[in-house]
Parts: sequence; C-alpha cells; structure tokens
Amino acid sequence: MPKHTTTSGGAARVPEHITTTNGARHVPQVAMSSMSTLATRTGSWKYQYPAYHDRVAPCNAGCPVGIDIEGYMNLLREGRVDEARDLLLAENPLPAVTGRVCHHPCENQCNRRALDEAVAIHAVERAMGDLAHQRPAPVFRSALRPERVAVVGSGPAGLACAYHLARFGYGVTVYEAAPAPGGMLRLGIPEYRLPRDVLDRDIARVAAHGAEIKCGVRIGRDISWDDLHRTFDAIFVAVGAHASRALGVPGEDLPGVRPGLAFLREVNLGGRPDLGRHVVVVGGGNTAMDCARSAMRLGARVTVVYRRTRDEMPAIREEVEDAMREGAEFVFLANPLAFTSAAGRVDAIVCERMALGEPDASGRRRPMPTGERFTVYADTVLSAIGESTALDGFYPDVQGSASGLEVDALGGTSRDLLYAGGDVTDLERTVADALGAGKRAALGIDRHLRKHHGDTHELNALRFGEGNLSAARWLRRDPIRRTDPINQVVGVDDLNFTQYQRVRRHADPHLPSGSAVTGFDEVNAGLTASEAMDEAKRCLNCGVCTECDVCLIFCPDAAITHAEGGAYVIALDYCKGCGICAAECPRGAITMTQDRP
Repeated sequence: MPKHTTTSGGAARVPEHITTTNGARHVPQVAMSSMSTLATRTGSWKYQYPAYHDRVAPCNAGCPVGIDIEGYMNLLREGRVDEARDLLLAENPLPAVTGRVCHHPCENQCNRRALDEAVAIHAVERAMGDLAHQRPAPVFRSALRPERVAVVGSGPAGLACAYHLARFGYGVTVYEAAPAPGGMLRLGIPEYRLPRDVLDRDIARVAAHGAEIKCGVRIGRDISWDDLHRTFDAIFVAVGAHASRALGVPGEDLPGVRPGLAFLREVNLGGRPDLGRHVVVVGGGNTAMDCARSAMRLGARVTVVYRRTRDEMPAIREEVEDAMREGAEFVFLANPLAFTSAAGRVDAIVCERMALGEPDASGRRRPMPTGERFTVYADTVLSAIGESTALDGFYPDVQGSASGLEVDALGGTSRDLLYAGGDVTDLERTVADALGAGKRAALGIDRHLRKHHGDTHELNALRFGEGNLSAARWLRRDPIRRTDPINQVVGVDDLNFTQYQRVRRHADPHLPSGSAVTGFDEVNAGLTASEAMDEAKRCLNCGVCTECDVCLIFCPDAAITHAEGGAYVIALDYCKGCGICAAECPRGAITMTQDRP
C-alpha cells in the first residue's frame, strides 16, 4: 500500500490512487481527537462487571481436616516456607502423621488431574510436618481463660480438640486408658507406615501447647462421667473404636481365630506372635491391610478374603497396592461361612462365592450368595470386618445408634456441653475425619463458652468447604491476603489450562518389596525437601489471585492496573465488561457479575 508523504512545507501529498469518479484528486475526511482517550468513558456500555473473588479450591473443600492446602502451597510457591509451615500447623496438629497415613481425598479432588496428575499433597504435607519437627517446641503459656475442658481419648480426634482448645486459651486435660497417648495411631497403625518417633514428636507438640495428657486412666472405671462433668466446664469424648466386630459364624471361637485389632495391638506394642505358615485375613478395610502386611513381616504367607471386588474395598488404594506388591494373595467375592478345626485349632475356612447385586446403603453393590462353596486352609485367621466402641457408664440419655453417637456440625451431642468426635460417632472413620471432628468440636466448645450463640455469619466466613472450618481465621491469624472469601468451589471448567505446562508428579520412593517384608522399617521414604518444593509449585492455586498479570495483559481496554500493596484495580469507567479477563484467568479468580461492585 502506498505510504503518505509530505512536501517540504509539511502539507500532505495525496496518494495517486485516491481519486474521485471524475478523476479529480480527493482526500476523504478522517476523524481525529485532540484530547486524551480518557475522556471517552466506554465503561457505560457494559451490562456485567468483573470482580476478583477468592473461591474455595477443591482440595480445601475435600480435606476432612479443614487444612488450607491451597494457602500453604501458595506460600511455598512464594518461598515463604516458615509461614507455610505455620499455616499448616494452625489447622492440623499432626502433619507428619497425616502426611503418612491419611487417605488424602484432597488429591482425588485436585483440578490438576484434568491436566496431567494430581499434586502429591500428602508428600508435601509430610515434608512440612517433618520440617516442623526441626522447629523448637512452643513455649508453654498458662491458660488465658478460666474454663477447663476434659478430653476423653488421645487418638487423632482427642489430640486435635486438645491442641486447638489449648491454643484458644483453655486449660485442657486429656485422659487416655492406654499406657501411652495416640489411640489407634499407636495401637492400630504399624510402624512400617507410621514410625513411633514421628508420632511421639507430633504428640509432643500438642503437649507443648499446654494440653495435659494423663495415661492409664479409664473414664467410667477410674473416674465416673458425673465426676468429670462436675469438674470441667465441657467434655469432648473421643474414645475411638477398639473392639473388632464378630463374624458371627460357627467356629469363630476356635484357637487361632483372632480379632485383627487385638493382633495389631500386640504387634505394635512389640510382640511377635507365632502365626504359623499360612494366615488368612478376612476383610477389605485398612485394618485388614495392616493385618496382612504385618503378618507377612512375621514370616507368614497371607491370603486376604473379601466378600466384594477390589473396586469396592474401603481400604486406601495405596495400601492395597502395597499389600499386593509385597506378596499378599487376594480372594475376592468370598464370604466365610464356618471355621473347621484339627487338633483343637482352626485349620480352614469354608467360604461361599458371592456375586454383586444392587447397591446397598453404603453405595456399594451388595454381595449376594451364589451357593458355590470352597475351602481356604489356614494356621491363623485374623478377622478385620470392622470395629465397635464401648463407653463404660456413659450417659444413657445421649442420642446415638449402633453406628455411634449422634453429633451436630460442631460435635455437639444431645447433652449440653458434651461433645464427641472420631470413631465413637456415626461419622466417617478415618484419621483425617477424626482430626477434623476434633477441630470443629474445639470451635464449638469455644463458641459455646464465649456465648457466641447464633453467630453463623462468622462461622460461614471461616469455611474451606462444607463442614471444613479454619482455626487460623477463627483466631484472626490468617497470613494470606484474601480479596473476598466465599464458599464457591472452583471446578475444572473455571480454569484456563492454556496458561499451564504439563509437569510430572513426583512419585513416592519405596523400599523394595523383598526387603520391606523382612522388618517393620518405614516403607515409604518420602520426598526430599527439594522435591517437595517442586511438587508444591505444581499446585494451580485454584480460585485465588496470585498476581500473575494475565488479566492485566489481556485486557483490551487497559482498564486493569496494579494496586498498591498487590492485587489489581479495575477502572470500571473504561471496562466494557467483555469478560476476557475472566476467560483468560488461569485460576478462576475473576467472576463476571451483573451487580456493580
């Protein structure tokens, strides 16, 4: 195209191709402004407005403990390691424990799965928990409040409740019937999954914050429940479920047929029982997997009998895979009918083949008998089909069922100032769920004792998702700048994956299977500190503005500018409401609304 040129006098020379119909030269009129474009307030054209909103990352919403996973991952991304550790500890007193034994449902919710692989949240949490062990213990300060709270049981629920109440300023006494604290963390989980020194250091942190732990004291036997209620201003019950459920089949009382929990308790206290050459484990949960893997470490060949298929097993997927890798055999769709004996001891199990029918109340397909029978020979049988709880001399008027005590959203029971959590309730029975229940109960007790009745607005602002509350925000010690915390979970469709690269997930290093079964050394070696930091940087920080400048760069009206102290300012007088900023935002931290901010 010919270029415009000028004469020496500065007048524009008309290009040769610009002519009128009669051949005369003609220059068309062109509009031009002598003023700044700021005079044209194009923002009046729009019908929708962009706004920055902190929404809930799916990992946070899926964490039963109520950990601000996205928050501490973002701090790690910024290199603020100490603050990330403290934010994790604000919500979870046992991160080195949960980093090893949690079933990490957060990873099942991770949006990164749609791009490549979920972030290895458990591995980062474990590394942060181990890092916290290198930190000096907090200096104990006497209770700031006059009220005293009793916690019955020192499992994960009891420890969590005691930890948070102590941090809230209450005097807390924990009563534990066993010789050492930890509940099922100590008595039910083998050392190859949870080394005892790791557990002890996490529990020491709880005690360092001011919780007094008294072991060898059983409430209902050594101290009555009424005496406890008269002595303390509130009680939290977290006695766990320490009794194996009976199979209810003939021969169950034969020598050699043992409850799985009793076997694990013996092994975890240092015992090394002679199980014979062949052990059969009945069940498909985590207790069954712990029994199977522990029996193999005692030299037995192990067969696991389960009445459904592998897909329906409630055990943590990695635990099933590890058991298989270490040599356990599995017989699925099989249900024990009776035990037979030889020389006064169990020698075999008569089983019936099952088929899966319609889903039952658990959502899994119900196992249905087929009539086909077969026999599995065994020197020892370990029964692990579930656990139950017992409360000696407990209040008969407290509402509950065979599944456990009924509690509200903050752990309250039908009796005033009596709270409960963990396996003693009718809620999910996992370590993570127990920790979350303990924290929620601590918030409930604190709220009740401070007379914060009906303060639902404040509680709603603390949520990481349905049922997951933040202790850091409750104490107003949140280190994260949040533009507008709201309870909307960010999904895959809210993200813009074009702004990300695919990065492989760091795999957990394991001991070789052959050497793993020779002893009780920890099988999962965990990531190095450097690998954990790299893994943390894979986090997409869903729903939260990280000041990446994508919105600023893509705004066609230059209506977005940096604000003082971080974040952004939108000049609504010039924003046309096109929605490009929201569409291009990698994290779904911008929403379009018809309500003017």
